[in-house]
Amino acid sequence: MKKLMIILAIFLTGSTVMAQSNTANLFGVSWEMAFPNGDFVSKPSYLGGRIEYRHFFSDKIATGLSLAWNNYDEYVDHKTYENADQTQAITTDMERFVFSMPITADFYYNFKTGNRFSPYIGLGLGAQYSSQEAYYNIYVSEDNNWGFVARPQIGTLISLQPTSPTRLILAAGYNYATNKNESFRIDNQQNFWISIGIGWKN
Repeated sequence: MKKLMIILAIFLTGSTVMAQSNTANLFGVSWEMAFPNGDFVSKPSYLGGRIEYRHFFSDKIATGLSLAWNNYDEYVDHKTYENADQTQAITTDMERFVFSMPITADFYYNFKTGNRFSPYIGLGLGAQYSSQEAYYNIYVSEDNNWGFVARPQIGTLISLQPTSPTRLILAAGYNYATNKNESFRIDNQQNFWISIGIGWKN
């Protein structure tokens, strides 16, 4: 938890410094739903979110920072598991948990279509922290790791009122991270995600 608080403090400090150096900014908070593409967990995560900052150099070009998170929880029925060299095996049911937190520098290209809608494409590049836990019988196996992450996305900003600084943020994208866990045979972490949020632009 201490490590996560330090990361959050660095993110907020960086956003504040960037915001003080310009006049066109957007701060946003979104609810993010993720749909994993892997073997360790397959159930969607509805316990996710994202905070972000964007600086607009023009109506079309923007850069920013974002911090997202997702929590996955899945029960797996009885199954036999073997270790890497197949010398031991255990048959058990299992409760699996995965937490992921991508931290990215983001790049956006905006398409101006009118006064209310501003569609965009974007790409986030950075690092992802992840923890994986498996509870079975009276035992628990856990690990945490870091990996490189890439997050391409599409979305739109919607003005709720012509003169209001408030924006509705709708987005969808893909998350690819290089986090590995040999014990759980995880070579990477991938998911599709969609989000809805609110932003304030000045």
